[in-house]
Amino acid sequence: MHPSPLLGATLTGLLAACGSVRFERAWEAAAPAPARAPSAPEAPPRERWEGSWRSEWNGHEGGLRCLMWRVDEHHLHAWFLSTYARILSFEHDTLFHLEPRGDGAFTLSGSQDLGALVGGVYTYDGELDDRHFRATYSAENGDHGVFELTRVE
Repeated sequence: MHPSPLLGATLTGLLAACGSVRFERAWEAAAPAPARAPSAPEAPPRERWEGSWRSEWNGHEGGLRCLMWRVDEHHLHAWFLSTYARILSFEHDTLFHLEPRGDGAFTLSGSQDLGALVGGVYTYDGELDDRHFRATYSAENGDHGVFELTRVE
């Protein structure tokens, strides 16, 4: 007996929902809090960003939130939660390489294999300053578009 496609879709949905819950908890934990004395060494501060993504290939678009933190002088970790049709969400993270531009802003580049189901390897190129993040993306399946985010205060 073979598993039904409905079972596969249900399990995929449950896994995505669990990831979303994990992201939501991290998002809330990264919100500004009243000052307090640190009790132990803390992880690098996570900045909250929100905006949208748009595919220039098929016209799809949706909300986009991100937690970002510096790994070192030349690397930034970005954990994205994108939504589509208000009910579907997908999370992925990318390590970006940063190059200073000299004006306080950076150019960035990165890539991430998101799996064949959603397009394969995605590559990103963009710019980042203290308030705005904008990156174009292209995927192995031909999809391409843009991420635009603003830092949440």
